[in-house]
Amino acid sequence: MTAPDLSRIRDGYADDIAELRSRWTDEQITDALERYRHGGMNRDTVMAALDIDYIGTLYELISVYQIAAPATDPQEEARQAEMMRLLLSGEEVPPELRQPASWRVRH
Repeated sequence: MTAPDLSRIRDGYADDIAELRSRWTDEQITDALERYRHGGMNRDTVMAALDIDYIGTLYELISVYQIAAPATDPQEEARQAEMMRLLLSGEEVPPELRQPASWRVRH
């Protein structure tokens, strides 16, 4: 775990983050934020778990704790790019491009 970079806290968030850190360890906060960023928790669940009520505080915590987003899927990026190209050129988007491969039923 990387230590939080408290110098990154923007004005207006210092008191909220200090109060949160008085209730939770940095490891606990990091764990919750990583679960959120990597899809294990949704936004409302992580906010309830950390007992924060302002979405800006959540985003500030992600910055301060330097929680990286998961790596992108190159195939999904290519699918989205092709779909947007077709949409913007006024062409029909084939059904197989309309939703991510992960949504399709595998037999």
